[in-house]
Amino acid sequence: MLKKITTKEITMIALLTAFCVVGRMLTTWIPNVQPITATLILVALYMGGIQAMVIGALSILITNFYLGMGIWTIAQILSFCAIILVVVLLKRIIPIKTSFFTQLIVSGLSGFFYGFLISVMLAPFLGVQNFWAYYITGMSFDMMHAFGTVFFYAILKKPFVYIIEKEINTKR
Repeated sequence: MLKKITTKEITMIALLTAFCVVGRMLTTWIPNVQPITATLILVALYMGGIQAMVIGALSILITNFYLGMGIWTIAQILSFCAIILVVVLLKRIIPIKTSFFTQLIVSGLSGFFYGFLISVMLAPFLGVQNFWAYYITGMSFDMMHAFGTVFFYAILKKPFVYIIEKEINTKR
């Protein structure tokens, strides 16, 4: 059974999407460093997977109108969905919300996982025989994504959790 979504949750989704869009646009000058991945991990942990997927898809669609739309847009959305699913599964298997260190590790690994998934999905268009060369060449960008995600996660976690617990999880 689907849970009824509230006006507060819709508002929070809209604000977090705007935050991701503005954050990505402001950090375009640093390759692969942007707050979207960290924000989506936080949303998946503290609000839910569906909300995180909506924010991720909208953020990529909106920013790619400015940065360039192409077949990679689908790969970006699917890669974020995969990261969100992994975070939601981890949340059910281990007490990830109780260990900030574990959250930082997941954040860092998600940058590498994202890059690998993008490479796998784009391989048919770039030539499957060139996959490993393409993937290895992009590792420096994946490393930047991983470090950027850990950086943004560390900065955003405390205010994000405060806002979510205050606004979403309070009695109505």
